Amino acid sequence: MTKRTKSDGAVTGIIICDHGSRRAQSNDSLKDVAVRFAARFASDCQIVEPAHMELAMPDIAAAYAACVERGATHIVVLPLFLAKGKHWTRDIPSLTSQASAGFPGTTYQISEPLGIDDLLLDLLKKRFDADDQPTLASGEADPRLKDTPATDKRIQCNTCPFQLDKQTGAVSIKPGSVLDA
Repeated sequence: MTKRTKSDGAVTGIIICDHGSRRAQSNDSLKDVAVRFAARFASDCQIVEPAHMELAMPDIAAAYAACVERGATHIVVLPLFLAKGKHWTRDIPSLTSQASAGFPGTTYQISEPLGIDDLLLDLLKKRFDADDQPTLASGEADPRLKDTPATDKRIQCNTCPFQLDKQTGAVSIKPGSVLDA
């Protein structure tokens, strides 16, 4: 098996990048995606590493270094994101640029996010057809939340322009956020 090379002889490494989570199970899913991607496309991609943009390791810098250690001189970042939001337009390019600075002579590209594609629509239809999740009556407690304290049932993302008062459950606009006028 040979490593994929570009026309200029560069060996290509792949970084599959998601947001990252505080939940280990969510982060482990990305490892599974990377392993399955590498196995499925082994003839094209021998160097595949997972990376989380934030909240978990390996981060983009660690994945970039791992690709280089495995022989890659050209890195392609495949964002596991749906749209061209700020993570794609700002955060991932910044983190990848910083990671590449430690490896002179390497090049990198950041691919488009997943976007709206017929394959995604097919996957949504597959989930709909599966009908394997509980049907709940209005106001009925979701069994997935049975071990979650009431104060933690509404999650607060650190980049969200809203804030949650954990005592009252009230949602307001964060001072200084893009929505705070």
